[in-house]
Amino acid sequence: MRVATKGRYAVIAMVDLANFFASDQPSQTLASISSRQKVSLSYLEQLFAKLRHAGLVDSMRGPGGGYTLARNPKDISVGQIILAVDGILPEQNDQPLACHALWDTLHHEMLGYMNSVSLFSLLDPETAKQIAAGVKSGKTQFESVPSSSAKKKVTKPLAVPKKKAKPAPVVSSVFNWGTYLLKKKKPA
Repeated sequence: MRVATKGRYAVIAMVDLANFFASDQPSQTLASISSRQKVSLSYLEQLFAKLRHAGLVDSMRGPGGGYTLARNPKDISVGQIILAVDGILPEQNDQPLACHALWDTLHHEMLGYMNSVSLFSLLDPETAKQIAAGVKSGKTQFESVPSSSAKKKVTKPLAVPKKKAKPAPVVSSVFNWGTYLLKKKKPA
C-alpha cells in the first residue's frame, strides 16, 4: 500500500469534517476546509468527488450546503479513506518472486493497521499521541504504552558489544558510483 499525498490530504480533510459531525452545523463547504487546512480548493474538489463516490461523505447543495460525513466517525477507518482516493494496487501478474510476496505482505499489514484506526480516534489529541507512540514502539493501536515516569528495570549487557562496521558509502549518482569503484580498486 502506498500512502500518497492524496491519501494524506484526504485524511486531514476528513478529520476536519469530523470535528463538525456532532455540531449544530455539520455541513462544511470545501472553501472553509481549504482555508482551515491550507489545501487547494481544486485539490479538495477532486478528493471529495472520490470520497463521495466511496460513500464516505454526503453533499448538500444550496445555502447552508456543503459536505458532511455519511457515517459516524467511529465507523470510518483511515484505511477506507486512503483506499477511496488512492485505490488498490493491482495484483502482480508476473512470475511469482519472493519480492512480490514481500510487497504483498507489507501492503496487507499496512492496510490492516490503517483499517484499525478510526476517524473518531484521530479527533482526540491524546488518543492520536497514543497511536503514534504505539507505532514507534511496534505495538497495536490500543495496547498500553508505558509512560516515561514508570521505573525501568536496568540489566547489565550479557556480551561485549561488537565494533561497529564502517558504514557503506552512500552512492547517490553515477558519478559517485564511479568514484567509489576507483577508490575501491586502489590499495589503501
